[in-house]
Amino acid sequence: MDKGFNVKFSYNPQNKNLPNLALGLDDFAGTGLFTKEYIVATQSFDRFKATLGMGWGKFVGDSRFSNPLASVDDDFRKREGNSSNYGYGGNVNYEKWFRGDATLFGGLEWFIPGSKGLKFKIEYDPMSYTNLSIGVLEPMIDFAIRNKSSDINIGLSYPLNEYFTFDVSFIKGNALNFSFTLGNIFNGKNLKKPIFKPNIKYINNIKNSKINFYEDLISNLNANKLLLQTANIQNNELQIAISTSDYRNSIRSASYAASIAQNIATFHNINLSRINISHINVGIELNNIIFYENHIDPSKKVPIEVVKHHTMLKSGQNKKYMDYEFTPKVNYPAIFSSTSPTIVSHIGSPEKFYFGGIAIQNINEIQFSRKFTMSNEVNYAVTNNFRDTISGPGSKMEHVRTDIVQYLKESNGLYITRAQFDYIWSPVQDLYARASFGLFESMYGGIGFEMLYKPFSSNFTVSVDSYYVQKRDFEQRLKFLDYKTTTGHLNFGYLFDKSGIEANLSFGRYLAKDVGYTLDLSRRTNSGFKAGFYFSQTDVSEELFGEGSFDKGFYFQVPLDLFSKGYSANYTNFKLSPLTRDGGAKLIDENSLKGLIYNSSYSEIARDWDGYLD
Repeated sequence: MDKGFNVKFSYNPQNKNLPNLALGLDDFAGTGLFTKEYIVATQSFDRFKATLGMGWGKFVGDSRFSNPLASVDDDFRKREGNSSNYGYGGNVNYEKWFRGDATLFGGLEWFIPGSKGLKFKIEYDPMSYTNLSIGVLEPMIDFAIRNKSSDINIGLSYPLNEYFTFDVSFIKGNALNFSFTLGNIFNGKNLKKPIFKPNIKYINNIKNSKINFYEDLISNLNANKLLLQTANIQNNELQIAISTSDYRNSIRSASYAASIAQNIATFHNINLSRINISHINVGIELNNIIFYENHIDPSKKVPIEVVKHHTMLKSGQNKKYMDYEFTPKVNYPAIFSSTSPTIVSHIGSPEKFYFGGIAIQNINEIQFSRKFTMSNEVNYAVTNNFRDTISGPGSKMEHVRTDIVQYLKESNGLYITRAQFDYIWSPVQDLYARASFGLFESMYGGIGFEMLYKPFSSNFTVSVDSYYVQKRDFEQRLKFLDYKTTTGHLNFGYLFDKSGIEANLSFGRYLAKDVGYTLDLSRRTNSGFKAGFYFSQTDVSEELFGEGSFDKGFYFQVPLDLFSKGYSANYTNFKLSPLTRDGGAKLIDENSLKGLIYNSSYSEIARDWDGYLD
């Protein structure tokens, strides 16, 4: 039916005697059919949790009173019923926020003693499930989705285990409701910790003890998917450069590598004072994490606070690791390949809300050198509903995105999703560059250039990118259509330490040759789960853009190791745009520089100490 955006801001004071506060806006952008706002406070006691709030808009039912904000400004007294956005559904309905009559709502939770977690809930909710139209249609349409007999709801909630909770409730005096919640399983408890049992081959060979140590080191690190690039011992400090695609947490990978090295050094009677772990990606040294050897030994049980205080986090040194005395020979080209089933889907098309199917996906990466790589994705369609198209895109703009369904429709048999070549280098410290060409995504191929500046000790990034692309043929092989364009953006990013929120703002030219900006806000949890939303405003008018008025959507990034016993740095991405249109459309480039250096700055590393030898 009607799609909308909700947002909530919360404040949780450190003083437990003060209540938690939240302010929220529901359906604040769009048609405004279900728009409502609220302010709510929650206070926990020994066995009780009490909630009291004030609501506006659709929260208001039969029990209402004059808006107390009208004493501040008389404009808060009246709430407009008609929406000028109906038919477009993209503008923010700020003229309605916290306006009109208000109402109170609240609830109480009682944790029943001796019941193994059983909770009794009672709440007062005056909201009516009628008249959900707010009068955008003439005449106003009242349609009763659910009649109510009471404003009091009661319920019971019982946790069957730490993952599963069952609820039963009596709603609005006339409806019995059953529900369950499945959650709290993505906390890392399923991860299988590595067991370090060094495989020592050269312990009895004293003559070449250092070389034998290096050989045992590379054998054991590689066995734990911490691929040794170079190594060096100087002034009782062991310097190791590693590359890994299995650990997204730099503290975890560095502490594992240091622990393995410490164990092997003990076997070889090599005295170390410090162990320096450098993380390498495409030949670029991203950071240095330096542990004291006596801290990294688990048998000494050094408190984590002491380890954190003395461990040094430093920026990577440009090409310094290549001068280490132990440099294993790498035979190029190096080929990495995987094949697995995958779900191919598209949500939010003008033709139909959901298109989906199953395909066999083959992913390959060929490293011609440390800096030059080729990556591709080839799919073989097994089954889908992509032929169930309803109509053409109907867009008044160049169809840079709205004919995505045509690409899905023609993706029969074998087709190429992506095949691109990347040359990546670092001209100076903290500055990264990339030149690319090939098939960037299902719809476009061409050439591109990107440069990014990210100081190790700072929370901001600045980058610029530019692409000359041509639209691909619908069959997604090697042919192209006539449409060509140049697109590019100036990008700014900032990570807020305390909240973990990352803000990204970009200005530039989009695929349909419109010009404007995109704001992206996201947050990553310690488990690696990431969620965010974005919107783009360009010089395209509402009438030309069509329904939706401007481009927006939200996305999730789910780490795959949440579902496995081992570690992995791979993710599955889910993106939802309420309606796919051509305005504000960006090129999809999976190999961006920001992804290359992700989670490698001081702030990003410092927040990941939960991964230390876990």
